[in-house]
Amino acid sequence: MVEESSVRNVTSGEKFTIDLEAVPGGGYVWSIAQNPNDLELIGQGVLSISKEIGGNSIKRFTLSAHRPGIFSLVFELKRSWEKQPVKTAEFTIHVS
Repeated sequence: MVEESSVRNVTSGEKFTIDLEAVPGGGYVWSIAQNPNDLELIGQGVLSISKEIGGNSIKRFTLSAHRPGIFSLVFELKRSWEKQPVKTAEFTIHVS
């Protein structure tokens, strides 16, 4: 399993987005595996980046932070019928 990590700096009450590349035509979809209570998922959507049917896309998560602090947000890329993700992405969110 390949892991990615990143740090984001945001302001309390501010909306922010996290974009993750996926191949939904192959059944692989990003989902939030671990989300602290102080980060609210406001919405999610898919942006196509390929003109081919079943090609790559971007899964966009829109979130908001409720209070200052440092939080860990973990995403998994997997098929719905599989237990183990093929990839994870962890973001450290610094909220001021």
